[in-house]
Amino acid sequence: MFWKKDKKEEKKTEIGKQEPAPLTQLRPSEKERSQREVNFSTRTLKGFYISEKATALSSFSQYVFKVFDNATKNEIRKQVEKSFSVKVKGVKIINLPEKSRTIGRHKGFKKGFKKAIVVLEKGYSIEQAKA
Repeated sequence: MFWKKDKKEEKKTEIGKQEPAPLTQLRPSEKERSQREVNFSTRTLKGFYISEKATALSSFSQYVFKVFDNATKNEIRKQVEKSFSVKVKGVKIINLPEKSRTIGRHKGFKKGFKKAIVVLEKGYSIEQAKA
């Protein structure tokens, strides 16, 4: 049984001999970081949310967007300002829960989603494409 202890000690010394990776390998390069930010920023807005209330709010310089579940107020603000060349006064976020639906005798759920109401500064507006 003495040979088992020797193998354990050898494993410990082998692990201890490994050198840590240099910091340059651990940190992403500037190009990788900027690429990741670009990809992340485009994954904020899904599109306009169209309803009677959303249409009425547009006359008060407030626009409603469907957004991704992990989007924050700051990310939404930056994306709207960048995409539409406007100044954002404030952002309100609403998480709509899933709703139960019944079709015949089959029960299911309608997926919930996140929407954002974006309030623009005075004098700014977003022209939506007419469908």
